[in-house]
Amino acid sequence: QAILLIESPAQLKKSISGAYGAFQLMPDVARNYGLTVNNSVDERDSFERSAYGAAQLISRSCIPSVKSILQAHNIPYEETDLWFRLLVMHVYHAGATNVRAVVNKIHPSQGGQELIKQIWSTTTGSFGNSSQNYTQVALATQLLLHEISTAH
Repeated sequence: QAILLIESPAQLKKSISGAYGAFQLMPDVARNYGLTVNNSVDERDSFERSAYGAAQLISRSCIPSVKSILQAHNIPYEETDLWFRLLVMHVYHAGATNVRAVVNKIHPSQGGQELIKQIWSTTTGSFGNSSQNYTQVALATQLLLHEISTAH
């Protein structure tokens, strides 16, 4: 839900980098995860197909990338931990190479909330302000969704 609300709230716009659809998938990423993207068809404009592609990206690329990044630093994790899931969202947004670079710059000895807070205040290469803030926006989105769902 957070990715959907952050990436394309109630509109389908193409980003400067070429990402498109409800989950802002790049053309090659969409194709890699089973969507048709060519001169006549772009399944990224289908909510269902875009959601499928995003789910495939998260499960087949983002989660394994986070595991690899953490294993390189000998950091234990549980996939159900909030901080692990936030790290997955950073990879979804900025890419594994950029997240690996920022984690390498931090050179953490442990995971957890402190690692996420350090990511929020560390830049490197293409990991700048919007990448740092991505999971802060995701958390704020979840709080708003919770508030809306409990207001009735």
